Amino acid sequence: MEEEGPMSCPFCGIKADGDYQIMLHLETVHPEDGESPFVVKDDASIAALMSLDGEQDDRYANCTVEGCGETLLLTELESHVEMHEVEQDSGDDQSSRSSKRLKLEPQIGAAFDTKLSHALRNLEDVNERPESESPSSDRQAVAKATWKSLLKMPDSSSKTAAPSSSKSNRRRLGKSELGPHAHEKQMPSWLVKLLQEQDGAYKSGARLDNHGNMRKARWRHNMAPGIIPVLERLLDQDVYVEFAYLCDPAVRHVSKLKREGGFCGYRNIQMICSYIIGAESQGYEHFKGKIPSIFDIQENIEQAWDLGINAQGRIETGGIRGTRKYIGTPDAQAMFCCLGIACDAQGLKPKGNSRPAYDLLFNAVEQYFVNGCADYNPKVRCTSLPPIYFQHPGHSMTIVGFERKADGSKNILVFDPMFHDSSHVTQLIDLRNFILKQPEDVLRAYRRGAKYLRKYSEFELLK
Repeated sequence: MEEEGPMSCPFCGIKADGDYQIMLHLETVHPEDGESPFVVKDDASIAALMSLDGEQDDRYANCTVEGCGETLLLTELESHVEMHEVEQDSGDDQSSRSSKRLKLEPQIGAAFDTKLSHALRNLEDVNERPESESPSSDRQAVAKATWKSLLKMPDSSSKTAAPSSSKSNRRRLGKSELGPHAHEKQMPSWLVKLLQEQDGAYKSGARLDNHGNMRKARWRHNMAPGIIPVLERLLDQDVYVEFAYLCDPAVRHVSKLKREGGFCGYRNIQMICSYIIGAESQGYEHFKGKIPSIFDIQENIEQAWDLGINAQGRIETGGIRGTRKYIGTPDAQAMFCCLGIACDAQGLKPKGNSRPAYDLLFNAVEQYFVNGCADYNPKVRCTSLPPIYFQHPGHSMTIVGFERKADGSKNILVFDPMFHDSSHVTQLIDLRNFILKQPEDVLRAYRRGAKYLRKYSEFELLK
């Protein structure tokens, strides 16, 4: 079959490589009624609202745990340090845990101020999704309708992005949204070298096989495959779990490198890409079997901005190519849309003094897995669903599952890019049969429940 050449916009003549890209260009640059579904609405900007409320900025601090390098909200410090303890082998006895806690506890110091991260600024409230607008009958609408028919694209009633805004001047964001390196033109050369040489690098060692024998193994030390099947067995063995859902096992747990700092948004994108590649999901051919690097992701986001997809991101950030500026949900959405990978962004924020935000989160995530589950009989219900990009103020993670415990409490199950998998987990990879006496100790690193989530009044999901 003969390959199709670049497609041209009927209004301005710009060329794009494929059907989805030209449709995104039409929706963004030549929208009906002057409003694009791929331009974020000023009124929905959480950061803008927060900047008007007169409250003092939350304080950030550097984690002083050796090799971490993260700058995080003070409200995150306690849970962050606890996760470092779990990371350093959760099978230890209580006395060794206590001594480790004393060694790990960081000293709080001022780093930079923030009202809310850049990542949590642009999405609609889940309770306030606008009704679809009626199509106009002008020449532009007719032309676009024709293109949609030819390309078999969905109409505006199935838009996947946040609502649009009236055209207005957008401000350049600062440290409070983009992190401590908001004005950086280029990341330091040592960090470039670290990312180029060690990100996804292979590590060799010994692992147990199914016969209890040690064997040589080779794996990528910060891109761990095979974690989901281990979680499946651990959840099944945990007597306190009533039922659980898990996403497709193709997803890898991508973790940060020592000293790299705040690339969590990129790491979550890499986890989503690991699923797309492993499951050969929509758009997998773009990656040629390789998880994109941080530099690749930056290029993809910049290209999305070139096409007008969430292009205000460039104005707000001044560009991200080669920098350590924070990215978030709108930027991840822009990249996947640019690559023709369908995705849906959702903001979760309760109205007034109604139920807490984490209740909305639990319901949204549970419903996502319920809708994608084919067999509800097992205690642990495995699906072929993609993982979910998950954002709260100051940090982002990848949701890989959901559980309800016997006491009625709920947890989302996550891959947190700040932390590596404990050796008590990695040594179980590829083992068909194993039994742990206290699986809940190991699962603690992957659980985020009401205790952790109640600190936040809003969340974002990208599915």
